[in-house]
Amino acid sequence: MISESPVIGPETLKIGAKRYFFVAMAALVILTVFAGFAPSFYLRSSFHPDHELSILLHVHGLVFSAWIILFLVQTILIAKGSRSLHQRLGWFALGVAVTMLLLVGAATAEQMRRGVPIEEAATDISLNLFGAVMFGVPLVAAIYYRKRPDWHKRFMLCATLGLLGAPILRLILLTTNLEFPTAIILGAVAGDLFFLPCFAYDLFTRGRIHRAFTYVLALFIVSQIAMMSILSWPPWLAFSRGVQQLLS
Repeated sequence: MISESPVIGPETLKIGAKRYFFVAMAALVILTVFAGFAPSFYLRSSFHPDHELSILLHVHGLVFSAWIILFLVQTILIAKGSRSLHQRLGWFALGVAVTMLLLVGAATAEQMRRGVPIEEAATDISLNLFGAVMFGVPLVAAIYYRKRPDWHKRFMLCATLGLLGAPILRLILLTTNLEFPTAIILGAVAGDLFFLPCFAYDLFTRGRIHRAFTYVLALFIVSQIAMMSILSWPPWLAFSRGVQQLLS
């Protein structure tokens, strides 16, 4: 007697998507970050054996790596039903997040001390400032909504997506001959495309897009437009020059 294989229906697929979507997105983030920073950090000894990184940049890379690994672990814990351990690890993750934001400021200060041209200084400050906004604002929202899982998990994913600007930009610069300003624009668009699977997930599992995703995507777009708009703005250049002189 030949047994028939079980039919996987829409409800079964929805259950699987609800359980593992955030795990899959966390894995995608890790792959993107690794690809972007492999030549300059993770596999630096193979690509640039003679190029030394400062202690600050080593710590910066390790702490940011700890965040994306923690995010993957946290999504796996929820998928496996280990909510209590997930909550306990959450406070440790918050400490890592605060350290990340402090390191962004420290890394910016180190960049300014190198005496880079004012246009480059203005770009560095703008990228780091708005990158911190794109990570920090969803993070604060995730903490505020920690007792509402549907909002909390989406805001945490969005905060992590806010970290992808740097690795995506590095990938573009490594694989194309685009000018830096054009690469920044393309990188912003590519980063925003990570919301497409989020929208597809919501439409499939709940029939409509969750407001958390739309709010954060709007924040990202506004931040990216502002980031690009102020680069040649005279008051911003004057501010960047002042920061550079203060820290040099």
